[in-house]
Amino acid sequence: MSREYRGKRVVIYPVYFDYGRSRSKGRRVPRSLAVQNPSIDEIVSIALELGLNPEVVKEAKYPRDPTSKGRVLVDKYISKHKTILLIAKTLREKKAKSTK
Repeated sequence: MSREYRGKRVVIYPVYFDYGRSRSKGRRVPRSLAVQNPSIDEIVSIALELGLNPEVVKEAKYPRDPTSKGRVLVDKYISKHKTILLIAKTLREKKAKSTK
């Protein structure tokens, strides 16, 4: 069964990829894919590379942590979970290359 995602968007918070957060505090990826302090700019550049048409909302706050600001809206081509994992894998690879 296929789903119709045309015209839909997914909300992505940097907290989803933060190694320092627990799952209950908002991390959505396994620690093996998480990175230290991901930024909005890094997520936007990855979303651009993946062709997800990102849109930044800097004043938005993460509901579980009002001190965490910013979110990225991306086009939905696959499920939200798969989109988050795809961004996480790319972010992890990019961070690994930059530290070498």
